[in-house]
Amino acid sequence: MIRYFFTGAFILMILGVIGCGKGPVESGDEAFEQRNYSEALKFYLQAVKEQNADDVLKEKIAISYFREGELFYEKRQVIKAFEARIKTAMQYVPAEPSAELQRALSDVYLKLADAYKSARPENPYQQRNFFDKAVENFEKSLAYDSTNSEAREAMFQFREEHFNSIMEKGVAAYKKGTKDPLQYIAADHYLTNALKLDPENPEAAKYRTLARKKALNLLDPGLEVPIAVTDEMENNEYVAFLVVVYNLLPDHLYVSAGNFVLVKENGTELFGKTSGMFSTPLEGKTIANGQETAGVVAFPISEDKKYARLEFRKNSEVLGYKNLP
Repeated sequence: MIRYFFTGAFILMILGVIGCGKGPVESGDEAFEQRNYSEALKFYLQAVKEQNADDVLKEKIAISYFREGELFYEKRQVIKAFEARIKTAMQYVPAEPSAELQRALSDVYLKLADAYKSARPENPYQQRNFFDKAVENFEKSLAYDSTNSEAREAMFQFREEHFNSIMEKGVAAYKKGTKDPLQYIAADHYLTNALKLDPENPEAAKYRTLARKKALNLLDPGLEVPIAVTDEMENNEYVAFLVVVYNLLPDHLYVSAGNFVLVKENGTELFGKTSGMFSTPLEGKTIANGQETAGVVAFPISEDKKYARLEFRKNSEVLGYKNLP
């Protein structure tokens, strides 16, 4: 029989090793310091399963996703993957983020804006989308930290580079609209982006209003569910729009007044309904790809009649819209 003799020093050494075992948060912190953000996330997410996640742990998870996304983008230049990690991180951002996290949010959205600014679009639709995404993320960066001088400088440079050319394209498209009415839709897009870069520009505001008036009854082929507004009515209770809905989705689409949302300039949303006060109300109907339906959609009237946008939504996703003058 083999006998083992353990010295007191050996036992103390074993107990010391056991006592020095790190918890998942501590291990995550160590991995984060080593810039191994994927490993840090593994430990932080393990900690979430073992304990209630407080705001400190949530912020560590969010920042780790930010850093992982930044490194992945630096190596692979895949914007969608970068953006997906930010989207996941936002699920862990507390209702009242710390000053440190707000700075991190500002920085990561600035990097995402720069990524879209530098991306090379493959077609005009993607070019429009990349521009919109760049502006949107510059705005988010400054919203989280208005003192971010790097974001302010980048936004200023972006405005200097793009405003004049976008303004010129918008006015030119408006003028071409007499021969090709779809140019009014393009004019609206260009002039809206010009106003994002210079909100107080009176000429851009004037031409955009004119373009939107002309584009109201046009179906935008760039949308999944183009809509057109052919008439507007009002009484003491409702403001109503005679709309045309066209389905460009590959599947059948159910259309009803409940799909419509009227968004006011202050962000308030009014939800559509049918009303017997107006003739030809929009009745619920399923239409196939390439088909259209039409009718009147009513919205409760309010004192503030500053309406910005009429949207067609399905499961909260905006599939079609019409900007209002």
